[in-house]
Amino acid sequence: MTKRAKQDFVFKKHMSVGEADAENDKQFLEECFVDIGDYEILEDTTASQSIVLGRTGIGKSALLEQLEKNSDTVIRIEPEELALRHISNSTILNFFEELGVNLDIFYSLLWQHTLAVELIKNKYNIDSAQAKTNFIDSITALLSGNHKKQQALQYIEEWGDKFWIDTETRIKEFTDKLERSLKSSINSNVPGVKVNGKAEIALSEEQKSEVIHYGKKVVSSVQIEKLSKIVNLLAEDIFTDPQNKIYILIDRLDENWVEDGLRYKLIRALIETIKKFRNITPVKIIITLRTDLLDRVLDKTRDSGFQREKYNSLFLQLGWNKDQLMSVLDSRVNHLLKYKYKSGSVNFNDVFPDKIDKVTAAEYILDRTLLRPRDAIMFVNACLNESQGKSEITSSIIKLAEKSYSVDRIESLKYEWFVEHPALDKYIDLLHNRNSNFKVSAITDDQLEFLILELAEFPEENSDIAVRSAYAYMKTGYPASKAHIVQLRQNILYVLYKIGVIGIKVDGTSTVKWSHDRSQDLTAKKIENTSIVYIHKILWRALAIDKRS
Repeated sequence: MTKRAKQDFVFKKHMSVGEADAENDKQFLEECFVDIGDYEILEDTTASQSIVLGRTGIGKSALLEQLEKNSDTVIRIEPEELALRHISNSTILNFFEELGVNLDIFYSLLWQHTLAVELIKNKYNIDSAQAKTNFIDSITALLSGNHKKQQALQYIEEWGDKFWIDTETRIKEFTDKLERSLKSSINSNVPGVKVNGKAEIALSEEQKSEVIHYGKKVVSSVQIEKLSKIVNLLAEDIFTDPQNKIYILIDRLDENWVEDGLRYKLIRALIETIKKFRNITPVKIIITLRTDLLDRVLDKTRDSGFQREKYNSLFLQLGWNKDQLMSVLDSRVNHLLKYKYKSGSVNFNDVFPDKIDKVTAAEYILDRTLLRPRDAIMFVNACLNESQGKSEITSSIIKLAEKSYSVDRIESLKYEWFVEHPALDKYIDLLHNRNSNFKVSAITDDQLEFLILELAEFPEENSDIAVRSAYAYMKTGYPASKAHIVQLRQNILYVLYKIGVIGIKVDGTSTVKWSHDRSQDLTAKKIENTSIVYIHKILWRALAIDKRS
């Protein structure tokens, strides 16, 4: 069927169906938000799901933006405003960490303190010394005769003069208090030890043992009991009205708000803290996490006894199918072109051609996404950009737009996975100019040996599985090196599978495995030389992939 726009209609410069970043997409989000069941769960303060999980561009921040728009009481905490670099740069805390003193309790208490104070400050509008005094008087009356909760009152009185100042200053004060306690304990019990510099060099074995003992003692006694009483107080006496919902939102934890080692420990402590605060029924602490970041947190804090299965009930795993993504595109196309393209509502199929390469335009576009709203929006925007001055979007325009879109998505993937796979661009280059599907053995030993020289430029420490395989190859001689070249091939393909740009058909009886299918159980060792690699269509144009098998 021929698509006819209004007689005077042309696509104009800068037309788009939204922005890649939810923070800059408020106009479209407000009018075109599509709930596929996640929002209802997130809004429910009695539902345990509080940690929004998913890849970049899956819609995590959009959910928080929508929740903030629709809710009466929302507290936003920005990670970069928490003064956590003060902790990272603390010579005293680093001294004890280096010796092996576990500061996990402190990190957990830090979050409990921050969240409890933010809730109390918001509830009682504490923004001055007088407001603090009024609050102390009211809470004293509330707890009159309740001796079990007197410690909570003592804690509030102790920190009361800090309630109306900014979060950054309160965290710095909390950290300084621990530093003073640690330093004082060592000065009193292990005289002659300077609590700074390189602990391993400065101390004898006997001194190390004593410092660790007293350090652990101080950390273990840092107001744990009082803070637990605070959480009980909040749940049982202050936040008791289930209709008066309060949300604390923390987004952008994947950004560079503190150095990585400390960030992983703080995120793990935050997850544990969220679990503790679940007892405060009208209050919900909601954070967003990229799935790969959660995996790194679990890996880097494994020794701390963190077990994912104990926290699974907290996770809200996001995912979309093609029908749901079409709802997003229909809504956004309509918002952009309603009454402009034709007299009335407009959907995606009104604007785009019926067929491209024997499939619908919708299927053609969505097949070239990783089933994320951002991918679909970016592809449509690329088509709009190529349609400037024209009255219709043709199949040739879509294919022209596909080239720039494909290049952009590859760059986005490299950025998304840079921390975990800094050599990802080298792995993707192995797919250049190949057929759309090929045998694993088509990646030859010669190609891998050349790649090994490039991977050797990346540091071995904290490297991914492929770089480690390259180093193992270089450290061994034939015939042991042969096994490492096989392992390198497997590991590179597994990384590409994990990020979603290839599928793997392990053998003749199996189906093609893609990482977005949660039922799959592919491991690197299952990939054989005879296995078939399928390159995702999102890469085809940028990598000049031959569509023929």
